[in-house]
Amino acid sequence: MIDGNATEFIDKLSYEDHYVVFQGKKFFLNGCQAKKDEKGNVISVTLEVYDLTDNKTVFSATKSSAFECIKAFEKANIWDNKTFWKAESEIECIDC
Repeated sequence: MIDGNATEFIDKLSYEDHYVVFQGKKFFLNGCQAKKDEKGNVISVTLEVYDLTDNKTVFSATKSSAFECIKAFEKANIWDNKTFWKAESEIECIDC
């Protein structure tokens, strides 16, 4: 990861947003957002990635935990048909 640590980047997705650039395109990663019931129990967690250059959502996962969302993110072919770990050397972290 350019200007960042890929492992720390992934770890922080459970509670923090990120801006990155990949192949000249800007992306916003909306860190895990928990939906809770009236008692404060987590019902679901959502993680989303937006392509700001093309103004579209390129990834969205809603799971029962942040861990599951991040695992789905790691397996998704978001980055020029590559997973995060295959593309991370080409991803520039803007806010790391």
